[in-house]
Amino acid sequence: MKSPNETFAVLAPNLVVSGNLVSEGNIHVDGTVEGDVQTVHLTIGASGVVKGRVFGREVKISGRVVGSITACELVLEESAVVEGDIHYQSLSVARGARMNGNCQFSETDLDITALSGKRPVAKTEDALAFGDAAMEATSASKTTTRAKTAQ
Repeated sequence: MKSPNETFAVLAPNLVVSGNLVSEGNIHVDGTVEGDVQTVHLTIGASGVVKGRVFGREVKISGRVVGSITACELVLEESAVVEGDIHYQSLSVARGARMNGNCQFSETDLDITALSGKRPVAKTEDALAFGDAAMEATSASKTTTRAKTAQ
């Protein structure tokens, strides 16, 4: 079975999604999302549009975002258009990219789990804990702690 970070979802150019998207894996948007997006790795292709907030560890934009972006690593390609505030730890902007909003750098970890409400249990390079995985990791951690204190 593939780990969540190996999963990949593609929203085709003719697809319009109304509602929030939350994923542990990778999302590639060539269509339109009318809602917020939270994922580990997000790519918004040249024809992609997100009308809502974006949260992700690695976010690459070639299309359009109308809303705020919170990303650990953000790459704006030359065709990118962002209309909203940006919160980032690492930012790369290609010549020709357009931004209309405030940019705010953060030295501390950003909360990219705003939609799921689940904080990462253990900081890993490529994974976030969501839903059942977060609950399992939390209960396993508590069991280990109890076993150590009982000694």
